[in-house]
Amino acid sequence: MMTREERIEQLQIRPKKGVFKLLWAAAAGLGLGWWIYANASLPLLAILSFLMMTAVPLSRVAWQKTRVSVTFNESRSYKRLIRAKGVIAIAMLWVMLGLMGGYVSGYFGLPVFSGLSAVLIAGMLVVETWLDTRLLRIDHEHVTDSLIGFTKRERMKRKWEKE
Repeated sequence: MMTREERIEQLQIRPKKGVFKLLWAAAAGLGLGWWIYANASLPLLAILSFLMMTAVPLSRVAWQKTRVSVTFNESRSYKRLIRAKGVIAIAMLWVMLGLMGGYVSGYFGLPVFSGLSAVLIAGMLVVETWLDTRLLRIDHEHVTDSLIGFTKRERMKRKWEKE
């Protein structure tokens, strides 16, 4: 069993990019660029660019964090809850982007967008808290998102004090 500090270290390590991933990304970018050049409009280009620059990288980071967190405990219920937490985080990201897209496209107004966003964020906070509570019951060394953020801030403070 790993300690909480070891888990935080593993969660903060950035995975190395391989040559295969670079070639795949270049081929995908070339294919997407050709498709956009051939038959896309300016609004579609803007939406695709926004999604490629925000949602896809953030989804990938969330999924990698989930994959690393699953390795911390062998319990099936722990792994299931960690996976659920990761899928919910990715779904939240895409639903928020969908809400933004609906507002920008004029599908619904600002009051509806604000209300739906507030309900979604509040619901997400409740679900995340509940999942973290369940995970802490299973594994007392579970690393919550707030602890990761606190650790990052403390490291930055120490780094700035050294300079």
